[in-house]
Amino acid sequence: MQTSNPPQVTVTVDASGTPVCSPDPVRVRGRDALLRFELQTAGYVFPEDGAVAVSDPGSQFPQPSRTLPPHDTTATLLDRNTEAATFKYTVTVKHVASGRLVPLDPSIVNEL
Repeated sequence: MQTSNPPQVTVTVDASGTPVCSPDPVRVRGRDALLRFELQTAGYVFPEDGAVAVSDPGSQFPQPSRTLPPHDTTATLLDRNTEAATFKYTVTVKHVASGRLVPLDPSIVNEL
């Protein structure tokens, strides 16, 4: 059963060029949650591949994240959430002008 209120993470880039995720950690309740990452800083997009990558996905994150066109400022990640645990993940944003990739390593907490 999919959660009725899927978690959303707001991603911004601060003045020093460092990505920030809010909330961190993101708490997930309900099975088959589609986590949504919204990038809200002009001049940055999510890369086409690997915008959100879980360090040790196991069976909880069975698919890679998807960056959604046309603006590449939204990425989604399916979380099965059948196991209560904390997962480290990396969010990567791309500076449009330079092409530089900038990572951040926050957490996902699965709560059954």
